[in-house]
Amino acid sequence: MGWNETAITVTGTVVSEVTHKRLASGFSRAAFRVLSVERRYNSDLGEYVDGDKLFLNVTCWRQLADGVGRALVKGDPVVVTGKLRNRDYDLDGERRNISEIEATAVGPNLRWAKVEIEHVGPAAAEVPVPGIVAPRKEDERAREVVDVPF
Repeated sequence: MGWNETAITVTGTVVSEVTHKRLASGFSRAAFRVLSVERRYNSDLGEYVDGDKLFLNVTCWRQLADGVGRALVKGDPVVVTGKLRNRDYDLDGERRNISEIEATAVGPNLRWAKVEIEHVGPAAAEVPVPGIVAPRKEDERAREVVDVPF
């Protein structure tokens, strides 16, 4: 992210259909609407109640858009992180403003969902492994690892 950009992370629920398309430029774009509902403890009632509601449009690009288009449907619990944007537009002569997220990462909220991960990047054998590996038992290598400055 660049300077003075507003980073945001929202947990919520997908409340619209997920649209996914490939544009003339060749890039993929996915979009959906997310609802985040604050939960507050009401001591008078002795239970949690709904608080403020926040609706945001979410836009994803390229590989993230492809993954979102394959994986998410309306009703899914999600965690969305990205850049908060405000956009002005005109509707029937009336100027309006909308807040939206340009997502950099989207995933299922594992508090409310069970998932099986299917890696789409390089195979595990192709992923570089750090040069320092923690020893399995106390030996000479353990002292070498401790002396490495991080």
